[in-house]
Amino acid sequence: MKFATIFVLIAIGTSVVIGDHSEEQAIRLPLPKAINERFPWMINEPITNGERIVGGENASPGDAIYQIALLRKDSFTCGGSLISSRTVLTAAHCVFGDEASPSYFKIRYNTLDRTNGPTIGVSKIYRHSLYSSTTIDYDVATLILSEPFTPSANADIISLTTAEPADNTQLQLTGWGRLKSGGTIPTLLQIATISKMSRTKCSNIWGSVNAITNRMLCAHSKKQSACNGDSGGPLVYNGHLVGVVSWGPSTCLSNTYPTIYSNVATLRNWIISNTV
Repeated sequence: MKFATIFVLIAIGTSVVIGDHSEEQAIRLPLPKAINERFPWMINEPITNGERIVGGENASPGDAIYQIALLRKDSFTCGGSLISSRTVLTAAHCVFGDEASPSYFKIRYNTLDRTNGPTIGVSKIYRHSLYSSTTIDYDVATLILSEPFTPSANADIISLTTAEPADNTQLQLTGWGRLKSGGTIPTLLQIATISKMSRTKCSNIWGSVNAITNRMLCAHSKKQSACNGDSGGPLVYNGHLVGVVSWGPSTCLSNTYPTIYSNVATLRNWIISNTV
């Protein structure tokens, strides 16, 4: 297999200040160590043309009422999902590093516009103790809110799946991530449909540089994908949360390489035990 891409987590490395150069200087988080070692240069794989999430469209009211925008020091940094009246599920790498104090974070919810809507502070962060910034395994964290959120027609919890979706199942992805690799961050929530990829096929593509474990779920489309800023956000099937955006190709949209999501089915017990 030829490797023609360097890979990156689907996240914004630090807080984003829209319209300021700091947005462009901090769009990536650390990659799996093996990928960093084997691909210390940037060689982009040819990709299909696409815009939005990438390749999605504006979400409509009611499409993703569990979606939240995670703010670090009042600037958008990741996505997440409401899983109880006081708990948000996101990616561990979204709350990892020197500036991971609960006081730095708040969530914005009940909105399709990440710049406008009610906010709630974070009182406690539970990051999976086995999370590895080297392999990006066990990439989940729960955020305990300082007060319960207010339910509405556009704000409610999503239940956790009990089983991993079958291969080739169509899954719903939402987020405020970049519209294309290195592109702008949308104000309005984007929605897309991608397909569950078998772990065997995913491992054949990624496995020689980073292991695809049971805590990971792979999904792919040549026309739509997650991108930087979608980290921590929801992957949904039949009204249940099945994945959390974790890492993927630096091109975001790729003809070959799938995006990797934390597998809610295999991490469910830990998530429940760290939910209030």
